[in-house]
Amino acid sequence: MQLTSPDRAAATIGCVLLATLAVACAPTGSAVDREAEKRASFTRDEGPEARWREAEVVFPPYPREEHLAKVQISGPASFTFLVDTESIRVDDDGAVRYTLIARSATRIDNVSFEGMRCETGEYKTYALGSSDQTWSPVGISDWRQIQKQRTNDYRYDLNKFYFCPFGVPQRSSSDAVAAIRRGIPHPEGR
Repeated sequence: MQLTSPDRAAATIGCVLLATLAVACAPTGSAVDREAEKRASFTRDEGPEARWREAEVVFPPYPREEHLAKVQISGPASFTFLVDTESIRVDDDGAVRYTLIARSATRIDNVSFEGMRCETGEYKTYALGSSDQTWSPVGISDWRQIQKQRTNDYRYDLNKFYFCPFGVPQRSSSDAVAAIRRGIPHPEGR
């Protein structure tokens, strides 16, 4: 088939337009690179990590028996969980920090100083208690997501019912202590 001059001009223009469109729509980097750039931009400019700064953490005095309050948890437990009411702090960074004692049936205590970020539902362990009643700092401890557990689910319950109801930190340490003393709220009729 022979093209006339106007047909040849239209075909040429069409080819030029297609080539221009192909160049304009071509990716400038791999999809992986673009996704990494988006994540970096989000974290740097818009994400909650860009705004949040962890407060300075000071270890509390080692817990004393007269300051311990039993924590009611919602599921089965092989330990009794206690919080040192004198150690609870609701800090300016939105984290609640506290000393927790997991007591076995034979009265062996596992003591830890921990924090919870209410906004993100994460926890961090800062130190473990030693037999000489001093703190042993945990080397590198990252914030970790609080996961629902089948047994010994104290972190989930501390977060949901006591320290961070609705993902918001209690207004004060005394409000957190009052929540622990009240126990887990039960729906009416139960």
